[in-house]
Amino acid sequence: MHGTAVTRGAHYQAGQFQAWDVTRYLSGDMAQAWQYVYRCGCKGSEQDAVTDLRKAVDFIEDWLAHDPEPNQRASTGDIPDEVFFTLDQWRLFALNDIQYADHNGAADTAESAVKTIKREIARREEAA
Repeated sequence: MHGTAVTRGAHYQAGQFQAWDVTRYLSGDMAQAWQYVYRCGCKGSEQDAVTDLRKAVDFIEDWLAHDPEPNQRASTGDIPDEVFFTLDQWRLFALNDIQYADHNGAADTAESAVKTIKREIARREEAA
């Protein structure tokens, strides 16, 4: 395992994988969004989880605002399938949409990720 104690916290991982096992293949904004969605709910309070999801939306909307270009490094071919095995459905859909949008420059797919994340924000706020 690589990284320091600072980057090996439990909230950075799902099983044996860390967010950077995927985000090294994504562009800046989409990597940030992916990390916030992936780690949502792994640290702090429920309000911290909602804040993380709002940050993810902000990064995707910034990506959309700057004429996204396809990022050919965003291929999912290098990402171990096991990264996704333990994810709940909303998170899996959002993360897949973020990767696909980044790889293809697909604004409509990024907007789909935003909608999925906003639905999860609403669900969490309603439950609080």
